[in-house]
Amino acid sequence: MSHRLFAWFGILILVITVIPVEAAKIAVIDFADEWTKVDALRQTLEEFKVEYDDLTKELEGGKLPFKADNRIFLIGSMTTNNAGLHQNLDKNAKAIQDFVSNGGVVWEPTQADQNEANVDWLPPELSCVRSDRDSTDFKILNAEHRLFNEPNRMEEDTFKDWGHQGWPTVWEVIDSQSGFDVLMESLGQPVIMEAEFGTGKFIMMAIAPDKYYIVGNDDHTKNMAKLYMENLLNYVEDFATVEPNGKLTTRWANLKM
Repeated sequence: MSHRLFAWFGILILVITVIPVEAAKIAVIDFADEWTKVDALRQTLEEFKVEYDDLTKELEGGKLPFKADNRIFLIGSMTTNNAGLHQNLDKNAKAIQDFVSNGGVVWEPTQADQNEANVDWLPPELSCVRSDRDSTDFKILNAEHRLFNEPNRMEEDTFKDWGHQGWPTVWEVIDSQSGFDVLMESLGQPVIMEAEFGTGKFIMMAIAPDKYYIVGNDDHTKNMAKLYMENLLNYVEDFATVEPNGKLTTRWANLKM
């Protein structure tokens, strides 16, 4: 092997070694619930070719060991259908709150109300209580919010007629909340909402774009849910781009291999 070829080979090995470490800004937990049978968040990120740290096994063991590079924490839809994961999320409430207070972003979409009616890992200043009501009705309250605009412009029509089995777009609506800004509602109840806490942010939803992208009833559901997952990842990544010390982290566009 020539010296030049050896040098290029060494660079290739270095790149292969470094990229996954640089890319793992996202931490996730996920579960194939009894209704959809799929761990859709993992599948979505893998189809998007986004690197992530899967903390599900650690949380099953009682710990939520965020890594220094983690800036975004995503919880798969219906993950709390696993009782152990639900209980251990609550046990790690301080870790989650510290993660957000220090600049992290946490996203939790639809959870079944019989599994997680009250989100107990939120800080005392915030509350989110889920109900069993599903709905085809919804209204965007902040149409200019980035979650509805970048990179995909999504108006109310683009959310219509989503479905999985017999479930409509709004799946397990949020019955009550405090401390959040509501971005979308259904019959006066929150569907998408967010709150800043410390230098970070909590985002809660009563829709399940990860599940609907993977196991939606039809191409319309899957295609629109995919667009919204792109918007979500773009938004949370951009918010978490700058660390508290001012250092830039890897942008979502660069997380895609």
